[in-house]
Amino acid sequence: MSHPTYKLTYFDVRGVAEAVRFVFAYAKIPFEDVRIPWSSPTDWPALKPKTPFRQLPYLEIDGEVYGQSAAFTRLVAKKYNLAGTTDEEQAHVDAIADYIKDIWNSIYKFWMEPDAEKKEKLRDEYFKTGLVEHLDVLESHLNGYGKGKFFVPSGVTWADFVVATFAFTLQKHFPATLEQREALKAHMERVNNLPGIKEWIAKRPQTQN
Repeated sequence: MSHPTYKLTYFDVRGVAEAVRFVFAYAKIPFEDVRIPWSSPTDWPALKPKTPFRQLPYLEIDGEVYGQSAAFTRLVAKKYNLAGTTDEEQAHVDAIADYIKDIWNSIYKFWMEPDAEKKEKLRDEYFKTGLVEHLDVLESHLNGYGKGKFFVPSGVTWADFVVATFAFTLQKHFPATLEQREALKAHMERVNNLPGIKEWIAKRPQTQN
């Protein structure tokens, strides 16, 4: 069976593109992984006006360009049966992916703060209240609708990839945040040890984010 030609362009980070990389890895679909150096993105100013939404990442499928990571990750996931098996499951998958975006937006408020003192204050406030609620919600969906294994009953989907890549970055930068989150940690390990994904993690570039 022949597959489309995929070319992913992003900075040299996991970030919001790692979920679609997981889709390719799990489905054993080859793709071109174009990475722009994060520390000195000299190519980015010239490339930016040519991107669909003046931002990265974007995905080319047989030369057709798609922007917005959630949109093209969903598109590819549907092609390889990783988006839920019913309309209802797909709604749950989309909701979880959207919720992770909400969490990241909360984290960026302190992550991108240039003032060190204000950054620490915002981070501490978020960890005491906001993050606790966010992780509670994720665990409630995992243990409820997902029955404790993946986020929908039929099996693994791209929502699991979005959550697992988020949890990996959270644990990498703030290890204590997942210490008491056994369900989320087990879920992350379950996803990271799936065939194809385990091999991808072992060979992918080692980046901070």
